[in-house]
Amino acid sequence: YYDNFTQCTEREANSASCFWPNPLAEGFITGIHKQFFSNCTSEKVHWEDPPDEILITLILTPVMLTCAMITLVVWCSKRSDIL
Repeated sequence: YYDNFTQCTEREANSASCFWPNPLAEGFITGIHKQFFSNCTSEKVHWEDPPDEILITLILTPVMLTCAMITLVVWCSKRSDIL
């Protein structure tokens, strides 16, 4: 919806020989947002790292899986004559 609105507004501004974006269009868009999205929160979310136990688990899991896959590939390649 925003893409269509932006393209339409830009096309109309160009046909009226106005530059884009302009303060009038920005004021219109801001007014729409204030009217229809007034109950939305404007607080920024403060992101935090997870606790150390979870962070260590999230880091070590892919590392251990990578090591296991490398070990499996090397082991299978050494046994290629049997397979």
